Amino acid sequence: DSRFRGNWGASRCEVVRGVAWAMLVARITQLYPNAVSAVIVEKFFNIYTKWNWPQPVLLKPIEDGPLQVRVWNPRLYAHDRQHRMPVITPAYPSMCATHNITSSTQKVILSELERGSEIMAQINSGKSTWANLFERHDFFHRYKFYLCVVAATVSTDEEHLKWSGLVKSRLRQLVLKLEVTDGVEIAHPYVKDFSDSYLVEDHKTEDIINSYGTLQGETFISSLKAPTPEDKEKKQIHITKLFIGLDIKLKPDGAKKLDIQYPCSEYYSSCKGWTSFNEEIHHIQIKNVKLYDLPNDVYVEGEARPKKVSKKRKKDVKLDQLKRPKSIASAPVPVDSAN
Repeated sequence: DSRFRGNWGASRCEVVRGVAWAMLVARITQLYPNAVSAVIVEKFFNIYTKWNWPQPVLLKPIEDGPLQVRVWNPRLYAHDRQHRMPVITPAYPSMCATHNITSSTQKVILSELERGSEIMAQINSGKSTWANLFERHDFFHRYKFYLCVVAATVSTDEEHLKWSGLVKSRLRQLVLKLEVTDGVEIAHPYVKDFSDSYLVEDHKTEDIINSYGTLQGETFISSLKAPTPEDKEKKQIHITKLFIGLDIKLKPDGAKKLDIQYPCSEYYSSCKGWTSFNEEIHHIQIKNVKLYDLPNDVYVEGEARPKKVSKKRKKDVKLDQLKRPKSIASAPVPVDSAN
C-alpha cells in the first residue's frame, strides 16, 4: 500500500522514487487483485527480486497516438535500450519513469529488494517483525569513503536554489563517470541534500566552504550565526552538501591509488559551465570524506555514529588512496583515500 511504499522507498532505497514505486506496487495488485496488504508486500519483493530486467514493467500495453511525440520503444530508440530497469507510464505518451537508474543504483536496488525478500520470509516464519522492514537506511554506515559535493552561493536564497539545483541535476554525470573508473565498484548517490545558511560577517567564504561537510569542520561551522529576517541586508552564504558513497575494490595486483580526479574535474567544469555562473557568488567544492569524519547532521537523533576500532594491522595496499583533491573553491577536486 501507499504507506508502506513511501516509508520503505524513502528510508532504504531512495534511487527510485514517487511514481515509479507507485507503478511497481500497482503491477503487483494487478497480479493479485484480491490479496491483502501483507501479501502484496511479500509478492512485491519476491517478484521484483526475480524480475528479468531489463524487461519492462507495464500496467497496460504501450499504445501509439495521433500526436508527434516520442513513445518509449527500445526497438526504435537506442537510448531506450540503455534503460536498466524500465518502469513504463501507462498514459499516452508512454515514458520510462526510471531512466536515471545507473549501474550502481541498480545494484543498490536489487540488493535492497533481496534484503526485503529475506525479511519477509523471516516475518512469515516468525523470526522477525514488520519493524525490521521499516528500519532506517544505513547509507552513512555502509561505505568507507564518501564524496561530498558542496554548492555555495553568496547571494540570495532564490539564487542559491538555482545554483544548487543545477549542481544536483548534474550529479548523475559524476556518478556515471565514477562507475567506469577502475577500482570503483559502486558510486551510490544519496538523493537528499543538506542545506544551511550563515552570516558571513568577518569570516572568509573559503573557510566556511572548506569546513562545511566534515566532522573536523563542525566546531568552526557551529560558531557561525544563522541569518534572521532582520539580517536581510547582511552578507549571507547559502550552502548545500550532497553525498556519494564509494564502494572501492582495487585488485591486489593493481595500482595502489584510486585516481578519481578526472571524473571530479569533468563534473566541476560542467557545473562551472552554467551560463549564469558567477565566480563572485557561486562556489563548488568536491571533497573526500571518510566514514568517521562524516558530519553529525547526517545522523538522526538516537542514531549512533559508526565507531572506529583501533587495532594494529599491516597497511592495506589494496585500498590505499583516492588521490587528494585540491580545494575546489578555485580548482577541480580530487579525493584522498589513504587508510
